[in-house]
Amino acid sequence: MSNNKNIGQLFTSQAINAVADGDFSLLHELISNVLTPKFFPVKVSEIFDIAFKKLSREYKSEYFFKNIIANEVFLKKHKKNEAVMLSEFRVGTNKADCVILNGLSTCYEIKTELDNLKRLPEQLDSYISLFDKVYVVAAKTHIEKIKLIVPEAVGIIELTDKNKLEEIKPALTINSKINPKLMIGSMRIAEYKFMAEEISGGKINLPNMDVYSFCLEIFENTDSYTLRKHFRNSLKKHRANDISFINTLPRSLKSSAISYSITQTRQRSLTKILSSYIEKDDICTSLY
Repeated sequence: MSNNKNIGQLFTSQAINAVADGDFSLLHELISNVLTPKFFPVKVSEIFDIAFKKLSREYKSEYFFKNIIANEVFLKKHKKNEAVMLSEFRVGTNKADCVILNGLSTCYEIKTELDNLKRLPEQLDSYISLFDKVYVVAAKTHIEKIKLIVPEAVGIIELTDKNKLEEIKPALTINSKINPKLMIGSMRIAEYKFMAEEISGGKINLPNMDVYSFCLEIFENTDSYTLRKHFRNSLKKHRANDISFINTLPRSLKSSAISYSITQTRQRSLTKILSSYIEKDDICTSLY
């Protein structure tokens, strides 16, 4: 497991930003000790793909799940210029692992093999109060227990041994009353201000300290259907994905462009570095 944790480190924000800055130390260490490419020189993008493939066989981390959702649901099933995918979206005291916004808002809560299910009922309660659809995406080991936990409206998806997303139980569209306070607490000021202006039809010219309470009052007096629609639209407007950058990345790194804050300078640098090659001598030189 320790080697797998080291491989998993390669897909963290810190490691990817370090590679973008030209720091290859973790790459060289993994190539030397764990990944062992068959041929040199090896393309940097191929190292990430090799590492991701190894994770698929030995430990499917949370990043692994997110990246499969990004590739198989967000990029494959939605129009890229219309849908938005968010990662670690705050909902009260919880964080939704993945949210995809299109015609509906769909939340995906991930449970890897190493996760426990203790907090799942509380997490699902908060997500049901905000999103149009909710799924639990889990490793096979959890599926039977999850079936006993989830409310009727919540769907279940299994990440199979072949790394496919298999729907075990469909999610129902939730039409119950949305929680305005939970909703506004999940949004940034520009997002809920825009939303309130769209609903009210007028500009809000108030000090920032007064905007929250003013907007909340508007939301509390608006029907849930309208709130759900404008909630989706505001987030799609303010948190749109950088599709052009996502398209430059190998399959193994799609989720990194969605999940992490990578400056435009680093984006350009990373794109260039991913197309470069590592020689065997580079590793020997860096390790000794």
